[in-house]
Amino acid sequence: MIKLFSIIRKDIRLYFASPVTLIFFIILPIVFTSVLAATTGGFGPSPIVLNYVDHAQSPLAASLLELLAEDDAFTLQAVGLAEAEDEFGEGRMDTYLVIPTDFNRETMQKGDLVVQLYQQPNRTDSQLINQELQFALSRLTGDQAKINSVLRGYQALHPEVTEAELENLAEELLPVVWLDVANAPSRLNETVSQFGEEIVYDAGTSSSAGQLITWVFIPLVGLSSTMAFDRQRGTLRRLLATPTSRLTYFSATILGQVLIAMVQIALLMVFGALVWNAPWLERPLATFLLMLAFALAGAGLGAFLGGLVRTQSQASGISTTFGMVFALLSGAWFPIELFPRGMQNMAKIFPTYWGMQGLKDILISNKAFDQILPTIGILLGFAIVFLALAMIFFKTE
Repeated sequence: MIKLFSIIRKDIRLYFASPVTLIFFIILPIVFTSVLAATTGGFGPSPIVLNYVDHAQSPLAASLLELLAEDDAFTLQAVGLAEAEDEFGEGRMDTYLVIPTDFNRETMQKGDLVVQLYQQPNRTDSQLINQELQFALSRLTGDQAKINSVLRGYQALHPEVTEAELENLAEELLPVVWLDVANAPSRLNETVSQFGEEIVYDAGTSSSAGQLITWVFIPLVGLSSTMAFDRQRGTLRRLLATPTSRLTYFSATILGQVLIAMVQIALLMVFGALVWNAPWLERPLATFLLMLAFALAGAGLGAFLGGLVRTQSQASGISTTFGMVFALLSGAWFPIELFPRGMQNMAKIFPTYWGMQGLKDILISNKAFDQILPTIGILLGFAIVFLALAMIFFKTE
């Protein structure tokens, strides 16, 4: 046990021997967290601008625009036809809707109701716009059919009524019909998440979690550099010549790096909580177990690479590259939902992905503890596999 602690103390002293270490240990994580938190607040869903040209200026056209405006996904913007054609022709406008002059109740009764929708090819919003426009038109024609039925009955009882009076009556009836539709019994079975409000991207919390994952993972993988250093300098060979087993050296090296990582995690958690109001301190047990499992997985990968690399410089380059790439592809820098589906699935082979998902479940989704346990188990699985491979490939020279 004394040898174990001696090796851990030696590794910690070597780790902090240079003041430059503090730059990677605390300064860079704080700087990157602050920059990303301040500049990435716009990843939430933004409304789609639907430009429209209303030639009809009819009550029916106003009703269509009102139905489209009910959808929070849309921001309606009136434009002139010439402006729309120029902007669209030069590719600066993705979509615009033209409501023709004959868009009125009379045309609808004949079954000739038409609008023109112009869209640039290969735009991600095209399908949503088409669906919402079709839905609005279907609802509008269905509502008008009900109104027409009422108007026919009113006209039969009052033959002297004029078309203008019928038009005014139709306008008065439309809100009544909409209210009747809104109060109709629902035929949709809806399941609402038990975790309360809709989850949105929180720049401060997400950046704090992502940068913690990144800058803790890099030195964990950098354990390979420590092992390569001991091997190059002959320290490892001399140490094993004493009554010190490989298991003791291996365990002490792993535990020393994990201890350093847990201290770094604690400091970054305090910073995130105080500066960016990240709820780090609200779920201490779940967060501690997740981070411990993550640290073991990262240290295991570093020990495994330590048996494969030849030199310390080679190990340093690999650890930095692996750390940055793994973190970036795992959603630690930007929301992983922005990546293609294939990349999202591929990211599951990285322990950084599961570390990030676990922190999102704790800090943002506020999931129950039993729902976080599988993620902790996956990280421990990574740790076991990497540590087993590290023992197999462990070498002294």
